[in-house]
Parts: sequence; structure tokens; C-alpha cells
Amino acid sequence: MTNRFRISGTLARRLGELGVSPVAVLRRAELPMGLFDQSRISITTEEMFALYTAIHEISADAGIGLKLGSEERPERYNPVAIAALYSRSFGDALKRIARYKRLVSPQEIRIMERGEECAVEFVWLLAETTEAPTWIDMCFAWTVTIGRRGTGRSINPSRVELRR
Repeated sequence: MTNRFRISGTLARRLGELGVSPVAVLRRAELPMGLFDQSRISITTEEMFALYTAIHEISADAGIGLKLGSEERPERYNPVAIAALYSRSFGDALKRIARYKRLVSPQEIRIMERGEECAVEFVWLLAETTEAPTWIDMCFAWTVTIGRRGTGRSINPSRVELRR
């Protein structure tokens, strides 16, 4: 397991499209101003929490995480999302995503199947503080979006349980 997260090179563009200044976000998160200019963006868990907390604060939009996670343009998908799209089922896609996350980041995706239900839990293994709500929202929306795109059907969660 690595102690760093890869950030999509399209995040700054997505923020701009949603009316959020990437520069203001970096400044608020106290991250390097040239972070989004790097070809491979990699940050720690605490920097990730700071980034998504800053996105929430700068955007003043309670739904910003859901919007960021609902990317509909497949050309902007990262490799794990593309691999998930070519899975046999949504369950198989979730397992692929979980395996990928375990290998390349300090994040674990736990999948618990109970009868007709499947629960998905995101765990940040090296977190020293509470995760940013915007990041949780983004992970949730991203998972549902991948499921919808991959199955070609509407996927509506039976319920959503948040600790906040």
C-alpha cells in the first residue's frame, strides 16, 4: 500500500466548469499553487482531506461533491473507471475498483453483500482526522455513476447511511 493518492488531471478543469476557482481551492487547502500543473498529481491523505474541505468551503455549494463525482464524459474517466465499465456486472466492477484502490492508495473499499443488497464502505486507512464530507459525497456519486454507465440502467441506492 502506498501512502499517497493520485488526483485526476481533470479536477482543476471540472472545478472551473462548476464555478470553483482551482487557485482559491489550492490557497485555502495550503497546497502548492502549481499542484494542478503536474503531469502526475499525488498527495497524502491529509492533503486530500484539506483539498476537498477547501473545495466545499470555496464552492459554497452543499452538492459540489455529488457534482464532481457525477462525471458523465467517459473520456475524462481514469483507468480504474474504464476497467470497471468493462466488467461483467456492477458487483464485479465494485470488486475491481476495490482491488485497484487497495493496490495504489491508502484507501479501502469494503463491499458487504447481504441477500439482495450490497453495501459499499469507503475507509481511509491513514487518516488522522475526519474525512471531508465533499470527498465522501464525490466517492458515492462516482460509484453510482460508474454503475449507471456500465449497466446502461438507472441505479438508485436503496438507502444511504452517512455518519455525519
